[in-house]
Amino acid sequence: MAATNIAFILNPVSGAKQKRNFPLLIRRFFTYDKGFRATFYRTRAAGDATAMAKKFAAEDYDIVVAIGGDGTVNEVAQALVNTSTALGIVPVGSGNGLARHLHIPMSPCKALARIATAKVRWADYGLMNGIPFFCTAGVGFDALIGNKFAQAGYRGLATYMQQILREFVSYKPEEYNLTVDGKTMRRKAFLITFANASQWGNNACIAPAASVSDGLLDVVALSEFPLYCTPNIGLRLFTRQIDRCRYIEIFRCRSAAVDRAHSGYVHYDGEPSQTGKHVEVKLVQGALKIVGERCEA
Repeated sequence: MAATNIAFILNPVSGAKQKRNFPLLIRRFFTYDKGFRATFYRTRAAGDATAMAKKFAAEDYDIVVAIGGDGTVNEVAQALVNTSTALGIVPVGSGNGLARHLHIPMSPCKALARIATAKVRWADYGLMNGIPFFCTAGVGFDALIGNKFAQAGYRGLATYMQQILREFVSYKPEEYNLTVDGKTMRRKAFLITFANASQWGNNACIAPAASVSDGLLDVVALSEFPLYCTPNIGLRLFTRQIDRCRYIEIFRCRSAAVDRAHSGYVHYDGEPSQTGKHVEVKLVQGALKIVGERCEA
C-alpha cells in the first residue's frame, strides 16, 4: 500500500501554547513504517500558510494539517477547497471554534492520534464578499472585538474577555437591512453572525444547530437587549441554549446579504477586516475534505 503524504503547517504565534515539541510529536505518530511520509513547515508571515498549502495540494499531498487557531485553519483550508487534499486540524489557538465544533481533542497528542486514524468527510464553507470562512463570519459587535483582539498584542481567552468587557458598555447596536434567500427585513442588531459551524470558539455556541455538512448557513441576529439580560444571554451562549433567547432570531439559508448605513468591520473566522456598506454571504456545499470523525454539529 502506498504511503500517505501528509504535511504539517505550524503557526508559531497562534494561541499561547508552547509549540517547540511538535516536530518530535509528529515523528511519534507519522513515520514511514506506519504508512506516512510527513513534511513539517513553520510559517513566517501572514498568508504563508495559504501559499504552502497550495503548494502541497498541487503536489498531490493527501492531507495538510493546520497547527494553530481558526485563523491558521482558514488560511490552510482556503487553499484546499475544490482539491483532493484533506484538511487536518491540531488546535492550539485562542478559540479553536471549528475544531471544537468537530469535537477534535484540544490535546495536541490526541488530535494527532485522531488524524492518523480518522476518516475523511466532505464539508461546506462560506463566502463573505468572496472571502472564504469555515466556522463563522459576522458584522457588528463580534467583528469589532475581532479587530480589538488582533490589535491587543497578546493572545488567549483572558485578552479576548478583556476586550469584550472594555467595549460592551459603550457599543451601540446598528440598523441593518438583512436579506435571507431573497427576503429583506429591517433589524436593529447587536450583531449578525453567519454560521457554518456552531460556535465562535471557547465553546461559545452562537448557532447550536449549525452543521458543516447540511448545505445551509445559520444566520443569527442578536437584537438590542436590556443590560440586565446580559448574564442570561451569556449563560445561554455557553450552554448551547442561545436559540431559546427572546432576542435571538436564526434563519437557515443558502445565501444572505446585509446592508448598513456605513462601511465597517467584519470578521472571517475571527480574523478582522473592513468592508463597505453591502455584505454578501453564500454557502459552497461539499467542497472541502476534512479529517475527523465528525462533521456534524
